[in-house]
Parts: sequence; structure tokens; C-alpha cells
Amino acid sequence: MHILGKILLGLTLILAGVAIWSTSRTLQVRNEWMKSIEGKRDAYEKSIPDVGKTERELFATRSQFDLLMQMWAPMIGPNVAIVPNGNDGIVLNGIGPATGIRANQIIHVFGAAQDGGTNYVGPFKVTVVDPGRSAAVAAWPLRASETANWNQTFIFGDKCRVYGSVPTNAPETLLRYSQVLLAKDELLAAKRDLRDTRAREVDIANEHLNYRDIELHGDATLEGDRGVLPDHMIDGQVKAIEILDEKRNVTVLEVDEIRHNLKLMYDEVQSLRDRNRQLVASLPSNDDASASTDSAVGE
Repeated sequence: MHILGKILLGLTLILAGVAIWSTSRTLQVRNEWMKSIEGKRDAYEKSIPDVGKTERELFATRSQFDLLMQMWAPMIGPNVAIVPNGNDGIVLNGIGPATGIRANQIIHVFGAAQDGGTNYVGPFKVTVVDPGRSAAVAAWPLRASETANWNQTFIFGDKCRVYGSVPTNAPETLLRYSQVLLAKDELLAAKRDLRDTRAREVDIANEHLNYRDIELHGDATLEGDRGVLPDHMIDGQVKAIEILDEKRNVTVLEVDEIRHNLKLMYDEVQSLRDRNRQLVASLPSNDDASASTDSAVGE
């Protein structure tokens, strides 16, 4: 075969091999691309219900937000200067009939905090409405610790805000905590009463103990009344009992000695009687003498 033919045959074989490899590679890439398309299609089809659910949640959230914004409106006055007025009242400077406030209206006060934020003070009932200056009282039961913090540097100042209405969860939370604190105050008062009662009982018990101690061991402060008062009131019943015990012991010894002497006397009488009988027996026998003798010895 001619050299050129061999070269052309070699090139043809090489090109055929390259074509075969290129075709297989193209098919592999096509298959991978098709698999990727199918996987993404499946993921998209699965995400269609989630998108609808998310859209519904977004709509519900927007509705809640709109309702919440409606519940916050209207704002009666921003940057209102508020100062305490008495135990449960406040004075609002800068708002009056022109700002829409009216008597017996429930307003909600937000006080300026030290960190630049705001504190929800609570609902107030408007009692006085004057041009540019109004007054209100707290619409919930106040505690002493709350009014103690009513000052211009913490709750009140010149940057307070007043709303005509707020979401119901804030007043409900305030009232719920007020009820919890009221219950705790009642429990604390009951515990204090119980503590005071126990303290009085301890004082009474100690007083009784002191009286009992004086009764048992005496009262040295009554020494000057000796001779006027009984000795047991001065020396105590313990010493009085000790004295009586000593007297009883002495009496017992005296009684024992008397009994002993009586026994000796009895033995001596018996001895005398025995000697008398022996003497009578030694005398001449006669009835008159025996009778007189028996009577003489006590028989």
C-alpha cells in the first residue's frame, strides 16, 4: 500500500476513535443533564404546595398586622410631658380638647425610659380636661412600689406618648400581673399576721415561763417585804419544799426516837411484870394475895 494511503487509513481510524469517544461523552453529558432537569422538576413540583401555604401565611400575617395597626390608632399625643399628681394620678401637659382627649376616656400612657426606649405604664382614666393640660388617674389597683417609681427620670418625662387604644394583650397582661401581685400581697400579709401572732404567743409563753421561774425560785426584788409576804413568795416554792422536807425529816427522826423510847419503856414494863409474877409466886399461896398481886401488876 502506498504510504499516503497508510497515513489516510491511520487518520481515519483515529478520527473514528475520536468520534466514538466524543459521541459517548456527549450522550453521558446529555443523560446527566436530563437527570438534573428531572430532579429540579420534581423539587419544583413538590414546592408548589409550600408556596401556596407560605402565601396564605403571608396574607394572614399582613391581616394581623393591619388589625394590630388599627388597634394602636389613634395616637393622642407624642412627646407629652407627664408628671405625678398624688398617689394614683398624673398630669399631662400639652394635650387637651384640641388633641381629641375627653373626660372619662381611657388612655394608655407610655413613659420614657433611661435607655431611650419606652415603658408601658398602663391605662388611665381622664378626670380633668383643660386646654393644654389634663389629668388622669390609674385604672388599675396600684401598689406602693409602683407609685414609688413614678418619677421624671424613669417612667415620666417630656417624651411620653399617649394612645387612645392599644392591643388588648398589654392591658390584659397588666391586669393579670396586678391580680397576681394582689394575691401575693394578701399571702404576704397573711404570713406577716401569722408571724406576728407567733411572736405574741412566744412573748406570752416567755412571760409565763418567767412567772413560773419566779414561782419556783423566788424573786430577789421582794427581799425587803420579808415578814410581810409569805416566805415562799420571796424564796420560791423549791426552797420552801426543801425547808418542809428538812422539817419532815427532823419530825420523822423525832417520831422514830419516841417510838424507840416507847419500845424501851414497854420492854421495861414487861420486865417489871415478869419480876412481879416471880415475886408473887415465891410468897405463901392465898387467893387474896394472888388477886391483889394480879391487880397490882395490871392483869
